[in-house]
Amino acid sequence: MIQAADYRAKAEDCARRAAEAQDDYHRNNFQALATMWSEMADKAEGRAASDAAAASPEEIDDALATIREADKFA
Repeated sequence: MIQAADYRAKAEDCARRAAEAQDDYHRNNFQALATMWSEMADKAEGRAASDAAAASPEEIDDALATIREADKFA
């Protein structure tokens, strides 16, 4: 089972990728993923999710596509 620390590490990686992104599309998707991983960490620790609106399924799909594309160049 994934621990909260693992979720937080993924959130940090996505935040780093967002900061390094060269366009708004990828930056926004990585920021959305960082938020989602952070929320999952909060839930794993038994804390309430942040007040930010949850991502839609389409936003999640876009964000995951961004990661797959970025991993091709990593």
